[in-house]
Amino acid sequence: MSEEKPLAGKQKQIAISEFFEKNKHFLGFDSLQRSIITAVKEAVDNSLDACEEERILPDIRVEINRLEGDRIELISQDNGPGIPRGAI
Repeated sequence: MSEEKPLAGKQKQIAISEFFEKNKHFLGFDSLQRSIITAVKEAVDNSLDACEEERILPDIRVEINRLEGDRIELISQDNGPGIPRGAI
């Protein structure tokens, strides 16, 4: 089900989940291997950026576990400042 909303002219706004589904290949999520690489890269990049902003020496841990079928679990932890409670 599309959550499209009319915008100016012929443009439409779609749900972020629909955008990702339609553009998996462009975003690096078109195969399990590329999905893992892309997700790890994004998690590590975010950790490094947050630590750099706070002038913290980064301590990053990434864990990948194989689940049933072609599913995986990705756990990323760091010593960065985290997301402020009010922003969650």
